[in-house]
Amino acid sequence: MTNMTIRYIDEKTAQVTKTFQKNASIFGTDEFKLWREYKKEFPNAVMVTKSIKKNPNKLNITKNMTYENMAAFIREQDDAEAVMAEFQKQINLSKVKANPYRAVLAWFKQKYTNVNDYMDYFENLAAEKAQKESLFALAPAANF
Repeated sequence: MTNMTIRYIDEKTAQVTKTFQKNASIFGTDEFKLWREYKKEFPNAVMVTKSIKKNPNKLNITKNMTYENMAAFIREQDDAEAVMAEFQKQINLSKVKANPYRAVLAWFKQKYTNVNDYMDYFENLAAEKAQKESLFALAPAANF
């Protein structure tokens, strides 16, 4: 059963959940019946759903943080050999956790607190890859 709540905004607007809005369009559901009762009281009312405001400046820290990318980042560090062994150990230990990836990610973020280094590394890597694969890149000069 869904949260069957209609929030009165004004005589022309009623705020509902997306699930309620979807179910209200299906004949015979409880939401359909409740919406018809509401419309009897407010005939010009329309349903609106609450939208979540997203912060456009929020940095998506987990973007591209796959095990493969974490390993590539670790290999670029001065202490790569020791950290790579620790990374593999964290992956093995995390297998018994409810969400193994989140456990490894938490370890990685704790190990490398400056996330900007990580993001910069992969932005540069992506730029290099794009340049290599570019259709318009100049081919190296042929040796004759």
